[in-house]
Amino acid sequence: MTDETRQRPVPVESGPVDEERLAALDDLPETVDASTEAFAAAVDDIVALHEDLLARLAQ
Repeated sequence: MTDETRQRPVPVESGPVDEERLAALDDLPETVDASTEAFAAAVDDIVALHEDLLARLAQ
């Protein structure tokens, strides 16, 4: 690879802090349920959120 073809890293600028996201972290439980059922429920939640996002993007 030559200097012309090598990709150079692009500096990333940090955005403003999202206060709602930080506040949501305060609502998380102190302990994590590591059971199979809890994992399956978390996966279902993630899939549902992605489906909702895809539906909104399709509009």
